[in-house]
Amino acid sequence: MRIRLSDIPTTVRGHVFGLILVYVPLAVWAFPQSRPVVVTGIATIFALTYLVKPIPNPSGGSTFPNNSVKIVAALVWMPQEVLIGVALGSCLGLLLFRKYTWWLAVMNGATWGLAAGAATLAAHLVIPTAPTIADLAVAALIAVVTNRVVNESTFSVYQSRRFGHPYLPTWLHNIFDQWPSQIFAAPMGIVLATLAVRTGSPLWALALTGVSAIALPIPRQELAYYHRAREMLGEIVEAVVRAMEGIDPRTRAHGDRVGTLAADVGRRLGMPEEFLRAVQLAARLHDVGILAGPAGSPTPEDRAPIGGRILARFPDPMVAQIVRGHHERWDGQGVPDHTRGNAIPLGARIVAAAEIYDCAVEGLPPYENPLSPQEAASHLLSLAGTVLDPKIVITLLRAAAEQRTELDAAG
Repeated sequence: MRIRLSDIPTTVRGHVFGLILVYVPLAVWAFPQSRPVVVTGIATIFALTYLVKPIPNPSGGSTFPNNSVKIVAALVWMPQEVLIGVALGSCLGLLLFRKYTWWLAVMNGATWGLAAGAATLAAHLVIPTAPTIADLAVAALIAVVTNRVVNESTFSVYQSRRFGHPYLPTWLHNIFDQWPSQIFAAPMGIVLATLAVRTGSPLWALALTGVSAIALPIPRQELAYYHRAREMLGEIVEAVVRAMEGIDPRTRAHGDRVGTLAADVGRRLGMPEEFLRAVQLAARLHDVGILAGPAGSPTPEDRAPIGGRILARFPDPMVAQIVRGHHERWDGQGVPDHTRGNAIPLGARIVAAAEIYDCAVEGLPPYENPLSPQEAASHLLSLAGTVLDPKIVITLLRAAAEQRTELDAAG
């Protein structure tokens, strides 16, 4: 279904027009300083990249695997030429080949043009007069990071205004997610940029930029395999959760809540995306030890080491480590290994606090009745320094309070 601009919230329309108001003056300034043949060539190349089918992005929207072309453009051409060429080409490609509505095409074109222009400017600050391939590799890294930060900053504002997602956690998630799409593209982009720089001819350099676009199906296929592997991992977890749900119907909802809260805590602590993913999976599976016996057996304390053994061959070994250690105590009186303080895996400390908080507010064992959020907060504070990591307790309570505020606002 094609969504018209008039159908979206006023705040989103403000975001679209705000991007246009930022981009247009920059483009007007940049155009007289650009070579028309280069701008036309970049725009044509980027428009044609949208013939390559995108890949669904778990963060929302689609991933267009044209990062190798952006790397070549950032290393070879001037920032003002990239600013105009990427925006114009992206807008035309989305309109012609992906059938986007005009406002989505304009919004994405302006966003990607601004990000690519900033990346090019950052790269050119470190490229010497006669660059080596090592110089261009460093510049490519700077360009990739700059493009990522600028692009995801804008995208996170859009997600916040369109869907009500909290900005900072969304931004951090978007920044750290999808890095394989950058890694797959970098080597080819650096090699082609090295050749293009050494030709000394704008037409040959445009041709080499075009070669990076012709080769896009290769990184796209690699990225598709990566996403498929993640999907298969999710299917494995879903099958295990269903088995747990057959023994205790509360395990799915409990695990999902603990996972959401634990991931939020990890994100606030600045943990990388791979760590957050492992924590969320471990939280969903932290009671997997119940599969070792009939309902009600083994005890919650015994489930941790049993769950660690069940997950020993799980594709991500950190998940088993977190599940095994989430009943350890900060004072060393926990199970199964009596590990103390920071020696307890960080993920296990986070899941432990999130599990206790959720059990308290939901009235799950060992709590006979649900506690109010204020009572649960007081209870967790009483456990800080003995059962739980004090730093994680403070971070978790802040995260839980903000989640309640967002839910109240949505309600």
